[in-house]
Amino acid sequence: MTSHNNNKLPPADLYFLYSCIIFTENLRNKGDPGDFRRSCIWFIFLKIIKVPLQIRIFLILLGFSFLAFSQSNTLERDSIGTTHHLHEIEITAWYPQKLLSELSAGKIELNVSELNSLPRFLGETDALRTLKLLPGVLTTGELNSGLYIRGSEPSHSQILLNGVPLYNAMHLLGFFSVFNSNHMNTFTLYKSHLDASKGGRLSASVEMETRNELVSKPTISGNVGIISAQLTAALPLGKKASIYLSGRKTYLGLIVKPITTKTSDTPADYDFEDYNSTLVFKPSHRDRLMANFYYGRDYFDIEADGYLLNGMIKWNNLAASIQWDRHFDKTKTMRHIIYLAQYKNKLSVLQNQITARLPSSITDYGYKSLFSVQAGRFTGKCGLEYIYHHMYPQNIESQGAYLIQPSPGSRLYRIHEGALFLNGEYKFSTRLSAEIGLRYSGAAQLGPFDHHTYRLGEIVATRHFKKGELMKFYGGIEPRVAIYLHPTPSQQLSLSYNLTRQYIGQVSSSSIGFPTDFWMPASLNIPPQHAHSLAAGYAMEFNAREYEASAELYYKRLYNQMESAGALIDMISQQYIIEDKIYFGRGNNYGMELMFRKNKGRLTGWISYALGWAYRQTPQINQGRAYPAKQDRRHDLSITARYQINRHWDCAATFVYATGNALTMPESLYIVGENVLCEYGPYNGGRMPAYHRTDLSVNYWITRKSKTEQVINFSLYNAYNRKNPVYLNVGILPAKEASKQNTYVIRKRGKSLYGIIPSISYSFKF
Repeated sequence: MTSHNNNKLPPADLYFLYSCIIFTENLRNKGDPGDFRRSCIWFIFLKIIKVPLQIRIFLILLGFSFLAFSQSNTLERDSIGTTHHLHEIEITAWYPQKLLSELSAGKIELNVSELNSLPRFLGETDALRTLKLLPGVLTTGELNSGLYIRGSEPSHSQILLNGVPLYNAMHLLGFFSVFNSNHMNTFTLYKSHLDASKGGRLSASVEMETRNELVSKPTISGNVGIISAQLTAALPLGKKASIYLSGRKTYLGLIVKPITTKTSDTPADYDFEDYNSTLVFKPSHRDRLMANFYYGRDYFDIEADGYLLNGMIKWNNLAASIQWDRHFDKTKTMRHIIYLAQYKNKLSVLQNQITARLPSSITDYGYKSLFSVQAGRFTGKCGLEYIYHHMYPQNIESQGAYLIQPSPGSRLYRIHEGALFLNGEYKFSTRLSAEIGLRYSGAAQLGPFDHHTYRLGEIVATRHFKKGELMKFYGGIEPRVAIYLHPTPSQQLSLSYNLTRQYIGQVSSSSIGFPTDFWMPASLNIPPQHAHSLAAGYAMEFNAREYEASAELYYKRLYNQMESAGALIDMISQQYIIEDKIYFGRGNNYGMELMFRKNKGRLTGWISYALGWAYRQTPQINQGRAYPAKQDRRHDLSITARYQINRHWDCAATFVYATGNALTMPESLYIVGENVLCEYGPYNGGRMPAYHRTDLSVNYWITRKSKTEQVINFSLYNAYNRKNPVYLNVGILPAKEASKQNTYVIRKRGKSLYGIIPSISYSFKF
């Protein structure tokens, strides 16, 4: 038998006494201070006389009810002409949230607030880098900043910041995107079905929304890493307005330039910065006005003293918009956006007294309107878009040995692009729904413009188009259809078809997605691109949504695909003609995507795998035979895992593997005198080595509350020091063995930029 000492309370009584103390402590703020003492004495007295626990609970609760009733009457009587100050009570609970949502039908939404749970690179969390861990978004390797989705070029995907297009969303080497994560709210990727309101690109749409809620108190958040720092402030401006301000600046140049100056004869300098501001104004509960501004700048400079050569690349993004949202009622809304978007880049090379520059730019003035209505099972929306493009493609400017100074307006393309759209979705039942959309888009090139006719690099005729004169018009309809079937509440089948048109395209002057790539519009000599897309998917969730799985098949037929016939070196020519250096062909992208995700528990994460083909066929290339596109990836695998150790510690890891990209390799080498001549094989018939790496990350949460966060992150990028090559060199070297004199060895050498990179960062929110 077990006996209890009457001077000690069992655990159940202790817990009950603690609850009583807390309850009476709250009540005594407005009542008699003796209530607390009397409650304790009453509780001990009941214990001493050995009243059973059930009866004690009943009596105490009865007393509390009477006390609460009397206190409420006292408060009601005293409330007239009296101000009562209530203490703020914050109730917090820790639980893992889903990083991703809306997995089905090719739509993926990324919760920016949960990015801290993933491995970081050099102290930064980045949404666009996270998108590259998802199926269909290809791992492109180092020194490539493009976003390749389902075998399409980066220019086939539209990246929107609050509805404003951004034409270069990554900084140099693809390490960081141009977005301050703390300033963002959601990132949404559409890669299968695009409703009629989305257009202008062939492949996918990435939509980013900034934070848009009002704040009642000033808050500040930021991140300090080993190469950059970021700060975001949210400030209330009265009861109806708030402003968000963000800035990011790198100090990489302070590290790189001294090191490269001492260790090599090619010192380099690099710098980037990003700035965001968002003003939110809610004059009424139905209206919201937002003014958004973004500016980002990159600068890269390298010197080759041995060749008296200095090279510099500068590029910048600007996006500004005013947005008005109005909710007429619960079923009718409208949105209007007016915006300005601009992207500029300039490559400059200086050697001795010769200077060559390759500037290019694109400036957009745009307007969008969207009206949506919901009536029972029907949801519809309609609207229009208009964009005025000012495009200045890359043209050589030089001085020194020879002078080339083209007139700024001689190669300026003025393109008017517009679209009207109507989209409707109807739910026939809980199991079946369909979405149908129709979009009509068009683009017109207007003067002034001087159209030249060339023969053997010489101008043989010129036609001058006056200001406002129509030079060329392209247009057509874009039907969109999607069907969704739910066999059970936890399963979904989807089937979609899209016809998309694109009136501006990107010409690549390098094979690694460098900022020197420039944009060209559909014009008198350049037809617009269009594509037919089919996708079929299946998604399911099970075990109370703890697990999700999805599979998708896709096929895309592309027309009027642009291929560059020259390289950067070809542009240093007085007779360089852009229109003559662009070839047009067709393409096919097709493949399969699989994804499995775990959402709950201490261990969460996902596995994604994509099997894909991307082929192009151009009459002037590869003797007219189909060839792999440079972004063709047969296999693409990503594994992401996160483990919550306790409230203060969590760790994460990612592993990525991708087939090497396609490139043209020498098939045979000949030595003629002291010169080596290469005979190349089929166009893009070779492959880079496979790309793979593992990233590790550990977070220590100093504070983790709803309004206050402090975390220290330790990360390893490329943890097992994989030497992933950026490019390959094929060279002939003499054999080292004495017995093999006059014998040469052919070797392929890959050049990698870096191996394992550790980092530490501190993030905070107050």
